[in-house]
Amino acid sequence: MLPLVLSACASVPGDTGTEQAQTVEQLVERTLADLYRQEPATREEIARAVGYAVMDNKITKVPMVGAGSGYGVAIDNLSGEKTYLKMLRFDVGGGWGARSVRPVVIFHDQAKFRDFISGMWSASAGAEAAAKVGETGAAGGAGSGNIGNQGYSLHMITDAGVSATVTMGVLRVAPVKLKQE
Repeated sequence: MLPLVLSACASVPGDTGTEQAQTVEQLVERTLADLYRQEPATREEIARAVGYAVMDNKITKVPMVGAGSGYGVAIDNLSGEKTYLKMLRFDVGGGWGARSVRPVVIFHDQAKFRDFISGMWSASAGAEAAAKVGETGAAGGAGSGNIGNQGYSLHMITDAGVSATVTMGVLRVAPVKLKQE
């Protein structure tokens, strides 16, 4: 039942493909503006990258179980091609909280980028803490998984929420088609 509910939540908002594309474009513009303000060096990092992905994720964690879903886009810097994405996440472990985050993954390795946009599964274990109230926020974490200094870097913008977790989880990112007009 939980995977079915999450699957529905992972679609790109909008009644038409045009509205969905506009929603994603606004997400990219807002996220990159926030990222460049928080970490100015990422502007050059993205310019040199083979591609990057911007996501919008909602994550909820109650003791022993957590889940998340989201949507976004991966942009190939060489061709300009956009691959629309959905994300599903399931965690098991201690912790609590709910938060809204916008991860940006910057790829420096073409093979890693292709793996990501073709549909990737990732298993990880780690600890995270994040909080944001109004304009004040902080996040931190440590863990193991597919994201790190392995051909790409991860930058996280926390929009709202509070969480503290120690979990093992599975993350699924997969391409999705926008609605037909």
